[in-house]
Amino acid sequence: MKMINISAKHYIGEGDIRTCYEHPENKFLCIKIPKPHVKEEYTNKELRYFKKIKKHTKNDSSFYSDYRGEVSTNLGIGQTFDLIRDESTGKISKTLEFYLLQNQQTIPILELEKALSVLKDQMLKYKVFTRDLRARNICCKKLNENKIELVIIDGLGHSDFFPFADYVTYFSKRKLIRSYHRWHFNTIQDQINFLKI
Repeated sequence: MKMINISAKHYIGEGDIRTCYEHPENKFLCIKIPKPHVKEEYTNKELRYFKKIKKHTKNDSSFYSDYRGEVSTNLGIGQTFDLIRDESTGKISKTLEFYLLQNQQTIPILELEKALSVLKDQMLKYKVFTRDLRARNICCKKLNENKIELVIIDGLGHSDFFPFADYVTYFSKRKLIRSYHRWHFNTIQDQINFLKI
């Protein structure tokens, strides 16, 4: 496996589990390096979930950052995912949290509400769930013609012992509603209020 060299200039951000870097050789990919405390089983479980949802989504993974394979780097083994970029500028898309915490909204709330509704529909249609539906785990991708779409970039998966929601729409809808309520995502305004507490 070819060694990929990552430096500080490739740093994008980090969460509790991994640090994210721009792929040095492919601007449409990012590399996530697990932090030292993260057990290998955590990563393996997540990758199994990506394999599962590929069967549901087929070729439509536009609403989440898809897994693209494992790589060897100077920082250790990493996993590659789609790197979300704005169509309008080519720059790396900002998180939804970034826009919601702005004092003056640069994206109208109505447009964000529409995009959230579309994301919810896609999650239900393809039965895709998240363990961590926080605004920092969703990118706001700016399209051309002043349109936007929301893309999940982290936190996919669930830990149900009996995964009825993966197959039965009734249970899928109930699970998603519970998730939106838990993470204060019934509406965009609901999320703004939560973030500013």
